[in-house]
Amino acid sequence: MPAEQLLWSFVHRPYVTAFLVFFLALSWLEQGGRRTALWVVTSYLVAFAAEWGSINHGIPFGVYVYHYDALQNDLVVLGVPFFDTLSFAFLSYVSFSFAQFFLSPLSVRGLDLRRATPPQVRGSWAALLLGSFLMTVVDLIVDPIANLGKYWFLGDIYHYPDPGIHFGVTFANYCGWFVVAATTIAINQRLDAALARRGHPPPDAASWPGLGGFAPCFWAGIVLFQLGVTWWVAYSGQPGLDAARVQLQAVTGSYILAPVLVLAAARLANPGPGPGSAG
Repeated sequence: MPAEQLLWSFVHRPYVTAFLVFFLALSWLEQGGRRTALWVVTSYLVAFAAEWGSINHGIPFGVYVYHYDALQNDLVVLGVPFFDTLSFAFLSYVSFSFAQFFLSPLSVRGLDLRRATPPQVRGSWAALLLGSFLMTVVDLIVDPIANLGKYWFLGDIYHYPDPGIHFGVTFANYCGWFVVAATTIAINQRLDAALARRGHPPPDAASWPGLGGFAPCFWAGIVLFQLGVTWWVAYSGQPGLDAARVQLQAVTGSYILAPVLVLAAARLANPGPGPGSAG
């Protein structure tokens, strides 16, 4: 039954459930319930269309094949695992929010980090492109280790018939992630502006102590979790595992992630004008 399969996914994939709860909390505080609901619906529909198009026509992620015997307990909608598609909601939003962290005035007083994002920043091309890039960076860490799901608790749920050069992941997959992120963010930027014109501005997120640090910590938590899994698999000594290749995968993933975290730390060291001066 669909309800039982959905419950199984939430219970047996607790990392997805935890990330989803964190997303709902962050989004609710930053943009309110109406915009959060719209983000969930639009991100799911965009991601579902992309996944369905990929498994049937190879667009936009390239061709990959789900292993439905390994997904028999999960809710699958028209060939697409529900939990997988739903994860695009928190991945896209946290990346968009993290982009605003780089682009908005910050106020730092000890652990109290606040961010005031003006409407012109929230709806800007810079936030769109940077948010899409940051989500693609997440995938540079996530998909290579997801491709080795049989060696950890994800399970052997899919494969690429024609493996790509980046630890088996195709270049088309990363292009598809950027397109999905950009489409999701662009749609919600326009919905946000439309709601504001109708007298429904987002809440004042800068009024919540420490909320400005939630997005960078959440984004870092997602990639560090997946990078940690990569390092663990690399040294797990499991039969059939190409340990040297996975160790290289872990090292290169660390090199990919490090510059983003260093730039975030530098942004904290030089926050610029406080939220009260945001215009």
